[in-house]
Amino acid sequence: MSPSALAPVLRNVLRGATLLASLSCVAFAADAQHFPSRPITIVVPFAAGGASDITARLIGQELGGALNTPVVVDNKPGANSQIGTAYVVRSAPDGHTLLMGTTSLINNTHFYPQMPYDASRALIPVVGVVDVPAFLLVGKNIKENSAKDFIAMAAKSGSKLNYASAGAGSTLHLATEWFKSNVGFDAQHVPQKGSGPAVTSVAAGETDFSFENLGPAQPQIDAGRVRLLAIAAPKRFPTLPGVPTLKEAGLPDVDLSSWFVLMAPTGTPPAVVQTLNKEVNKALAKPEIRARLLKLGLAPLGGTPEQLAARMQQDSGKWGAIIRSANVKLD
Repeated sequence: MSPSALAPVLRNVLRGATLLASLSCVAFAADAQHFPSRPITIVVPFAAGGASDITARLIGQELGGALNTPVVVDNKPGANSQIGTAYVVRSAPDGHTLLMGTTSLINNTHFYPQMPYDASRALIPVVGVVDVPAFLLVGKNIKENSAKDFIAMAAKSGSKLNYASAGAGSTLHLATEWFKSNVGFDAQHVPQKGSGPAVTSVAAGETDFSFENLGPAQPQIDAGRVRLLAIAAPKRFPTLPGVPTLKEAGLPDVDLSSWFVLMAPTGTPPAVVQTLNKEVNKALAKPEIRARLLKLGLAPLGGTPEQLAARMQQDSGKWGAIIRSANVKLD
């Protein structure tokens, strides 16, 4: 077909595409007015029982009550969160399928040159849910009782120490890489399959120290098998006022917290995003919800989608710099 003959066909195709797009916008606007029209699913890209799963169930219960609809938590673990994330990316952009995203959303782009999706384009921020601060944790192998003393000892240790992490490439692994670089020592990495085994490793004396979240560490703390020396955050944690920051121990000011956030497929109507954002913010403002989260070592966030987008962009630069500096690779 000649170019002149093809032109009318292309114009008709474009008109059809424009009409379909307009009809889709009208349909999504109508959906937004009646949202939710069926149960909402929050996909957690990790196994049940972890902090992200517990957070999703707590927020889901509050969200379901506010919107008068069931909220189901669906665990889809695997491939460092990629399986669950890909499921949400492929879902209808109508607000009924959400992702409980973690910091792996931004870190995976630094680890994997080829991803099955572009999270920055395929997903949009809904609301920040919680910050998950990292604590410096030591066990019976370490005799020092303060972060300053431990840092002084580590600086002279050369490469005699070893450390556990929740897994290679986890933010807790990366937090230790930052720590090693800023203290000026080396240590053998002993990756574990999750935070629980990592804490157990330190408690049993198999490893010397770790950076860990409070929730998985609490039982071993209560049993006196591990000790918290510092928090890798700009300020002390509200329920642990006696645990100093790394800056107070002499290191640069840093925030090595990870986070859990709600994301939706790109194209979700703004009115739906606003509804979800408003209701999650209301839930996070409830004193009883805040108290339950803080007890788990989770700091309530909230805020606007724009604030979350800015935080994610800033943190991507921070974690990316640590990954490149430490030359962290994932097989």
